[in-house]
Amino acid sequence: MTAAALALPPVTGAQSEGDVPRASVAPVLSGRYKFVLTVSRGCPAAMQATPLTVVMDVTEATITQGSEVSGHSASPSEVPDDGLFVLLRQGDRLHGAFGSGEALGLVTSEGYLLWLRIMTDGTATSATGGRSRASGTAFGEVDLGLASKPSAESINCKDALEHQWTLEPT
Repeated sequence: MTAAALALPPVTGAQSEGDVPRASVAPVLSGRYKFVLTVSRGCPAAMQATPLTVVMDVTEATITQGSEVSGHSASPSEVPDDGLFVLLRQGDRLHGAFGSGEALGLVTSEGYLLWLRIMTDGTATSATGGRSRASGTAFGEVDLGLASKPSAESINCKDALEHQWTLEPT
């Protein structure tokens, strides 16, 4: 799956006064972050052994509807577009897609290969040290295999609704 296939739908504006995004309290998300995924309890037990961590390079740029937060694997051995997220930030609310390429997957700090096709919702907050952190939920498909045996079968969890994620500054 390519990053182009993960494009966000256009924002049509607030539907009511309560939907108007408030100004951001948390600083810009920028620099090196740890993306940590905890798979849903609805996934096979073998996938739930540990949270999965991928070090990411993150940037944030102003757009008409707020800002766009994007990130890719920080590993020099991985193709940057193979694991890419693009989130729309309005105030401190975040929403968007995270996907990885069909062929390669992302190598986690725990020694797994991780393939993602998920939609995320979350919130940015201030972290210690003056940087932002973000956290939220996600739904969609997650595949997990061993990085040491890339040709081995992976474990799949399709259509799970309650994955948890964080972006923590490093």
